[in-house]
Amino acid sequence: MKKHLKSISKNAILLNPDVFTAAEKKAKWIGTTPATDVEIAAAETRLGIKLPQDVVDFYKMTNGTSEILSHTFSGFMDINTIGWLKDLIPETLENYAGISEAYDNDLKNSIIIAGVNHVHNILIIQPHGEHKTWQYWEFAHYIPGENAFQGMENYLERIDDFLKEQIKHKPQ
Repeated sequence: MKKHLKSISKNAILLNPDVFTAAEKKAKWIGTTPATDVEIAAAETRLGIKLPQDVVDFYKMTNGTSEILSHTFSGFMDINTIGWLKDLIPETLENYAGISEAYDNDLKNSIIIAGVNHVHNILIIQPHGEHKTWQYWEFAHYIPGENAFQGMENYLERIDDFLKEQIKHKPQ
């Protein structure tokens, strides 16, 4: 996961140098200081759940990130601000209500970890009903439906690959 975060940082800065601070550019790192065990435990208590291990591992590497790619990939929120989708963006539940009971329940059981003030969200969905394991969704209002992924490593790898493609096609 750390390898992808480093590559994402480097390539995000290459693609959008104007949006990053001088310190981020110098460090080639768009993350922050890692979350502490105390902060992670406090977030789990506040949310009333035990976060999946890969999400905990992510936050132990960086307690959030700057926006990764303007208008495409938002930054990850810090552990103190992640929260239930129904609390942070209730209009999403209202806008998608009635698609199906299963879809409604997935959204009601979603924690947003990226994109609360962005059209591109990353949701983790706690096990409920038929779901016996955590679900991971990339949810963008400009793309119909959700794009499921297999965990944090898989998502970061996909962002990393996307940014590498953008670098290849970037005009010189």
